[in-house]
Amino acid sequence: MNPKILLAAPIYDGKEYITERYLERIKELTYDNYDILLVDTSKTTDFAKKIKDQGFNVVKLEYEENTKIALVNARNYIRDYILKNNYDYFFSLEQDLIPQKDIIEQLLSHGKEVVGGLYYITEDPRPCLSMEWTMVDMKFIPKQPLMTEMGKERLMKVFLGSFGCCLIHRSVLEKIRFKVYFTFPHHDDTWFYFDCEKEGVGVYVDTDLLIPHFQDYKWGEIFDKNEEDEVKRMIPKELSKKYKEVQI
Repeated sequence: MNPKILLAAPIYDGKEYITERYLERIKELTYDNYDILLVDTSKTTDFAKKIKDQGFNVVKLEYEENTKIALVNARNYIRDYILKNNYDYFFSLEQDLIPQKDIIEQLLSHGKEVVGGLYYITEDPRPCLSMEWTMVDMKFIPKQPLMTEMGKERLMKVFLGSFGCCLIHRSVLEKIRFKVYFTFPHHDDTWFYFDCEKEGVGVYVDTDLLIPHFQDYKWGEIFDKNEEDEVKRMIPKELSKKYKEVQI
């Protein structure tokens, strides 16, 4: 029997422009043993109700203004759900990516604990991965691979991937809980991959899988309140706030 997979992601109403295409595609995937869980972080329950009315398994979490906390809460809800319900893999597919219909089969074929597809971010496209990071003024500066490097092999070992399109084995989730910190501006994906490095978990990207990314580029304009003050304190305090489910 094929591994049991949960396709899951945080969603919110700010990405409504692409949601219908996303929902259509996640129903069309050709893999024969996957479930869907969407975790809504929007301010109201309206968006979650709309998704639920279309027959999708959706959970609404209590609204959290801090985007870093909102995302990490959603992913920890997903993590706990996967471990509780004995899924073999977490397939993280974010709301603004429309992958190939056989994406799960292609990622599974590599037999890796953590493996993702390639996509581009920012208006000046750059691959959403890095070979290594250095720290400058409390900020991590990624070293992006050259296209010639990416062309040498289909499966590239990387230091940092992303959660946009990524398959993660449950054994990794058993070791690593999602987290963020006040001190740094980075979100939980960064810290997940740092923890993978510490745990000796290899991270890979399939450079043949270029996933269309329908991004609105507003993410770069989002700043958490008092973030600059927190950075100045230079205290690596983990942001932790227990998620709370809301009735839809």
